[in-house]
Amino acid sequence: MLPAYKPNDYVVCLKTKNINVDDVIVLETNDLGKVVKRVQSISGDSLKILGDNKSYYSPLYDMTHDLDAVIGRVVFKLF
Repeated sequence: MLPAYKPNDYVVCLKTKNINVDDVIVLETNDLGKVVKRVQSISGDSLKILGDNKSYYSPLYDMTHDLDAVIGRVVFKLF
């Protein structure tokens, strides 16, 4: 499966803390800056993420991320 979002794509996101499983979010990370990923699970104030491209692995998938690191939920992508 090809990634739904590619480098240099523009996305519009909604600043919210109302995040659900399977939402696509923009997340601020220490190592990579802003990334666009899908929410795999949420537990309290932390979440786990996945990418849409199943053939690509990222160490970000093994970490839990604080909800405060979420910039917003992606509403749509501009071409």
